[in-house]
Amino acid sequence: MRAEEILELLKGVKNPFTEMDIVSEGLVRKVEVDDEEDTVRIYVAFARFTPLHPFAMAVNWPVQRRIVEDIVNVLEDKLGYFEIVDDTTLQRYYPLDKTEV
Repeated sequence: MRAEEILELLKGVKNPFTEMDIVSEGLVRKVEVDDEEDTVRIYVAFARFTPLHPFAMAVNWPVQRRIVEDIVNVLEDKLGYFEIVDDTTLQRYYPLDKTEV
């Protein structure tokens, strides 16, 4: 699947706080398709738009989690392996690492 097609699918994901789609809102910064590796990497701008105050960060976590869940729901049946990564911090939101404590 091409990056443009993935962006079109992501327009169906709404930010639950603003009700805008995440592509038009600018939260999706880049879609990278690697045909050789059969992977897709979606870069989102969560850190870039989150104020550095601890309270603001805590308020944003549930919104970001919901957006990631909605992205996964839209893409999981259409793509093979894909990652959702913050474009500033490179924190990976999906897939979640399954580590045992």
